[in-house]
Amino acid sequence: MAKDETLVFARVAASKVGATTMDRPEWVAANPHKAEAYVALTNNKYRGERDSQPLNMANPRAKNPYGHIVRWVPDRGNHAADAFAWDMYVMAGNPMVHDDLMAGSSNITAENMFNSPDGLKFDSAGNLWIQTDGNYSNEKGFAGMGNNQMLMGDPETGEIHRFLVGPRECEITGLTWSLDRKTMFVGVQHPGEKGDSHWPEGGDAVPRSAVIAVKRTDGVIG
Repeated sequence: MAKDETLVFARVAASKVGATTMDRPEWVAANPHKAEAYVALTNNKYRGERDSQPLNMANPRAKNPYGHIVRWVPDRGNHAADAFAWDMYVMAGNPMVHDDLMAGSSNITAENMFNSPDGLKFDSAGNLWIQTDGNYSNEKGFAGMGNNQMLMGDPETGEIHRFLVGPRECEITGLTWSLDRKTMFVGVQHPGEKGDSHWPEGGDAVPRSAVIAVKRTDGVIG
């Protein structure tokens, strides 16, 4: 396979050399304060169902409806190194419904549970922001999770706190800050994609994607 073909068909090329298949990788984010990177693995209904996607240590749940985030630490702190260590930063899940691996990792609780991590981004202080694009039915295995949301994680302690929840039937995606770090900009994509929202104008208005600005009321930077 030629070099340009390898770039175009990266997944196929990786499979040919025996790379580990992962559960629908989305965003990758690097910690600005230490040599480590995080990847959001949104979900994978085929995990354990197809011979090409067997269960493995990095993707341990069959059909994986909730997703997880894996952390890589490069050898000797060098991102160009050929080797790395890894661990599971968080395994999303629902501890209110399950008492097995589907409940999620120990840092998932009834207060912060979520599914389908998608967007990942670090702020300048080293906090990891997690945005979701998943099942918002609020039923059965997703009962109590509500709409898609954005959470803030602490890379050192593993603690995760819900920061905001989007309108119905949306995806929370995209994140940046103003230069003075007093305003956060967050993308709200396709609200009401199934007809159950009129956000942001309300009433009978057609729902629209938008970017919201979040500011601290005390004017403190951060």
